Amino acid sequence: MRYRFRTLSIVLLILSISGVLPAHAADRDTLVDITGVAVIIEEISEDAVKDGLKPEYLKTLVEKKLKDADIMVLEERKWFSVFGGAYLLVKFIGSKSVSGEYYAVFVDMELYQTVVLFGKKLGENITTAAATWSTGKLFSCSAKELKECVGGAVAQLTDSFIEDYKTVNSEERRSQNNKKKKR
Repeated sequence: MRYRFRTLSIVLLILSISGVLPAHAADRDTLVDITGVAVIIEEISEDAVKDGLKPEYLKTLVEKKLKDADIMVLEERKWFSVFGGAYLLVKFIGSKSVSGEYYAVFVDMELYQTVVLFGKKLGENITTAAATWSTGKLFSCSAKELKECVGGAVAQLTDSFIEDYKTVNSEERRSQNNKKKKR
């Protein structure tokens, strides 16, 4: 167990220098015409909850940032019934050190949208949800500051989503795309 944590710590140290792992440029285009986003927080480990990281805190943080950016926040169970609806899935993966003082953390944020998988024969199309945009951050933090540390990373990733969303949904970009379509 100690060997595994040391290896993970070394990998975290090396990768944390790079900070946020950006979404791929092509992923941005999948954000066009999204009308609203629900926020879902994947289950958080019992240790992390005991150390102060609550799913409600992360959900409220992401939803507030989306609302402040004028992105409609949808109810978790309603995203699929809204045209252009999607959901952001926030995953916290944390490994607590043997001493209990530190966490090695990966926070992943993925946007899921309804997609259609076309079958070979007419009528065999399948509609499902699939991740169309993602970003993540790998870092370490103390157990005492877990809530603030992870909250800061989630805020940064949410800002990355908002920036990509605004980039592809700006009026200027829309008018450029309309001009290309007319040609």
